[in-house]
Amino acid sequence: MWMKQTFSEQRKILTASFEPAMLKLAKQCSAHWSDMDKLDQTLQEHFSLIPYCHLVYAIDKLGQQVSSNINSNGIDPSYRGQDLSRRPFSVSLYPKRNFMLSSVYISQTTGRPCLSAVQPVLNEQQFLGFVVADFDIRQLPLSVTQPKHSPLIKATKIERQPPCGAPRSPSLLDKSIDEISDVLCKLMNEHGVFHCTLHYASEQAMVWQMDQPYQYHLYRVNQLLETDIYLAYPRRPYPEKAIISTRQVREVFKRFRTLRLADDRLYLRSGSINLFNGMVGLSFSCEGSQYMPCETFLKKDLSFWFGATAVNAN
Repeated sequence: MWMKQTFSEQRKILTASFEPAMLKLAKQCSAHWSDMDKLDQTLQEHFSLIPYCHLVYAIDKLGQQVSSNINSNGIDPSYRGQDLSRRPFSVSLYPKRNFMLSSVYISQTTGRPCLSAVQPVLNEQQFLGFVVADFDIRQLPLSVTQPKHSPLIKATKIERQPPCGAPRSPSLLDKSIDEISDVLCKLMNEHGVFHCTLHYASEQAMVWQMDQPYQYHLYRVNQLLETDIYLAYPRRPYPEKAIISTRQVREVFKRFRTLRLADDRLYLRSGSINLFNGMVGLSFSCEGSQYMPCETFLKKDLSFWFGATAVNAN
């Protein structure tokens, strides 16, 4: 599918950019592996040679950090000895002898999506450990390359509209509703997605991105939860012409969650938001569809939708 092809292409580009500098750095580090101060100095001297890097450090083959943290501000020795064996790149589980690029994960330091380049360090075929360089996804020169024609989506079973008042059947999207909402908020606020429609019952989301405004892409829950989703949509500044603020985007998805889970009989089936026309679209289990400006939508409390006996969402 298109998204997997994009991830693969982006990884090839990033690997070609990082691997030569990381290999050179690993060879230099192998000569000073047992001397932490010289190891730090070597990492600092080569830091600027790794394009777009925001942090570099060395770890042993069990995932214990043996160097300081090296960044543009200098050397921070307080990180020596920390256990990184549970980091997403799981170096202790990969006794490989080749360069590796991790999946995208959320940095514990910055709270932002990042990825790591991992290069084994060898000394006369003796495996010593790894040098690791971290990259903020926002700073990488990623580009979207999409096919000329929209990708084919495998047909799914036709979803029948339940009768009005039928109990809500929990979907996979309901079970991951907070995580999916966070991903879509980030895509809209930081990655150029300007329109999104969430179909809760069919467990799918449709998104439109500013670089390709005439095409939409359809994702299932498991695809949206892939950390590499941010490689498919490179970072873009929030559009100046957007009518809706980034804060309101988060509030809309929060309200969608409430309308989906607050009542078992009257519940949201789908919700949409568009940054440029400022409209929110809603489709309920009863009473059909509604469209209204974002500000109007956010001003309405639960009693507007459910009456005076409105209950709080789980």
